[in-house]
Amino acid sequence: MVQSKGINFDGQNIYIGIDVHLKTWSVTIITQSGYKKKHSQRSSAKALFEHLKKHYPNGNYLSAYEAGFSGFSTYYSLLDFGIECLPVHAADIST
Repeated sequence: MVQSKGINFDGQNIYIGIDVHLKTWSVTIITQSGYKKKHSQRSSAKALFEHLKKHYPNGNYLSAYEAGFSGFSTYYSLLDFGIECLPVHAADIST
């Protein structure tokens, strides 16, 4: 039997902040241990989910984004991929 020594975030919370734009999302990811990573990607819940599966496998994905022009479509798309989501008012997010 071959054991994988790959990275595993089983049971760990992975916090995701998303700055939503029409064609791209700016994403900041912070792990429970404090590791922080930023990236830009196309506006897609599926693309984000694939990124999370690859780089943070088996984590508990918790996200927030500024609800604005996209309304709640981003919220529902993220939920479809098992990413918990909290849409927040833009004025409630500190710089």
